[in-house]
Amino acid sequence: MDDRDRLAFYPFVVVRIACRVCSRNGAYRLARLAAKFGPEIRLRDLLDRFSYDCLWRAEAHGKRGVSACGVYLPDLDHPRPPHLPPGLVRLRVVVSND
Repeated sequence: MDDRDRLAFYPFVVVRIACRVCSRNGAYRLARLAAKFGPEIRLRDLLDRFSYDCLWRAEAHGKRGVSACGVYLPDLDHPRPPHLPPGLVRLRVVVSND
Protein backbone atom coordinates (compact mmCIF):
# COMPACT_ATOMS: atom_id res chain seq x y z
CA MET A 1 0.00 0.00 0.00
CA ASP A 2 1.29 3.45 -0.91
CA ASP A 3 2.05 5.78 2.02
CA ARG A 4 0.68 8.67 -0.05
CA ASP A 5 -2.90 7.35 0.18
CA ARG A 6 -3.30 9.15 3.49
CA LEU A 7 -5.41 12.22 4.21
CA ALA A 8 -2.25 14.28 4.81
CA PHE A 9 -1.38 13.94 1.11
CA TYR A 10 -4.86 14.72 -0.27
CA PRO A 11 -4.24 17.37 -2.97
CA PHE A 12 -7.31 19.60 -2.50
CA VAL A 13 -8.72 21.84 0.24
CA VAL A 14 -12.19 20.31 -0.03
CA VAL A 15 -12.69 16.54 0.16
CA ARG A 16 -15.72 15.50 -1.88
CA ILE A 17 -17.16 12.04 -1.32
CA ALA A 18 -19.77 10.45 -3.60
CA CYS A 19 -21.32 7.09 -4.40
CA ARG A 20 -21.54 5.42 -7.80
CA VAL A 21 -24.52 3.30 -6.71
CA CYS A 22 -26.83 5.76 -4.94
CA SER A 23 -27.15 9.54 -4.75
CA ARG A 24 -25.28 10.03 -1.46
CA ASN A 25 -22.55 12.66 -1.57
CA GLY A 26 -20.90 15.31 0.56
CA ALA A 27 -18.09 17.84 0.75
CA TYR A 28 -15.85 18.38 3.77
CA ARG A 29 -12.97 20.70 4.57
CA LEU A 30 -9.65 18.88 4.62
CA ALA A 31 -8.52 20.61 7.83
CA ARG A 32 -11.67 19.56 9.72
CA LEU A 33 -11.34 15.95 8.60
CA ALA A 34 -7.68 15.91 9.63
CA ALA A 35 -8.60 17.34 13.05
CA LYS A 36 -11.36 14.77 13.54
CA PHE A 37 -9.76 11.59 12.13
CA GLY A 38 -6.06 12.49 12.14
CA PRO A 39 -3.91 13.30 9.09
CA GLU A 40 -2.52 9.76 8.89
CA ILE A 41 -5.86 8.03 8.25
CA ARG A 42 -5.86 6.08 5.01
CA LEU A 43 -8.29 7.33 2.39
CA ARG A 44 -9.95 3.88 2.20
CA ASP A 45 -10.50 3.95 5.98
CA LEU A 46 -11.99 7.45 5.70
CA LEU A 47 -14.39 6.24 3.00
CA ASP A 48 -15.34 3.27 5.18
CA ARG A 49 -16.21 5.63 8.03
CA PHE A 50 -18.47 7.70 5.80
CA SER A 51 -20.19 4.66 4.32
CA TYR A 52 -20.62 2.60 7.50
CA ASP A 53 -24.43 2.92 7.34
CA CYS A 54 -24.78 2.39 3.58
CA LEU A 55 -27.59 -0.03 2.81
CA TRP A 56 -25.69 -1.42 -0.20
CA ARG A 57 -22.66 -2.14 1.93
CA ALA A 58 -24.65 -3.82 4.72
CA GLU A 59 -26.74 -5.90 2.31
CA ALA A 60 -23.72 -7.12 0.39
CA HIS A 61 -21.70 -7.98 3.51
CA GLY A 62 -24.59 -10.09 4.78
CA LYS A 63 -24.93 -12.06 1.52
CA ARG A 64 -21.57 -12.40 -0.18
CA GLY A 65 -19.03 -10.81 2.15
CA VAL A 66 -18.17 -8.24 -0.54
CA SER A 67 -19.29 -4.62 -0.45
CA ALA A 68 -21.49 -3.35 -3.28
CA CYS A 69 -21.23 0.22 -2.00
CA GLY A 70 -19.80 2.58 -4.61
CA VAL A 71 -18.27 5.22 -2.32
CA TYR A 72 -15.30 7.03 -3.88
CA LEU A 73 -13.42 10.35 -4.04
CA PRO A 74 -14.58 11.92 -7.33
CA ASP A 75 -11.96 14.67 -7.41
CA LEU A 76 -9.16 12.12 -7.66
CA ASP A 77 -10.68 10.91 -10.94
CA HIS A 78 -10.51 14.36 -12.59
CA PRO A 79 -7.33 16.07 -13.87
CA ARG A 80 -8.17 19.58 -12.61
CA PRO A 81 -8.91 20.69 -9.05
CA PRO A 82 -12.61 21.20 -8.26
CA HIS A 83 -11.97 24.61 -6.68
CA LEU A 84 -10.14 26.09 -9.69
CA PRO A 85 -11.91 29.29 -10.83
CA PRO A 86 -13.37 29.04 -14.33
CA GLY A 87 -11.20 31.96 -15.51
CA LEU A 88 -8.05 29.91 -14.93
CA VAL A 89 -9.17 26.97 -17.06
CA ARG A 90 -7.48 26.82 -20.46
CA LEU A 91 -9.64 27.56 -23.47
CA ARG A 92 -10.45 24.75 -25.90
CA VAL A 93 -10.97 25.02 -29.63
CA VAL A 94 -14.22 23.38 -30.68
CA VAL A 95 -14.37 22.32 -34.31
CA SER A 96 -17.68 21.78 -36.06
CA ASN A 97 -18.01 18.97 -38.60
CA ASP A 98 -20.83 20.76 -40.50
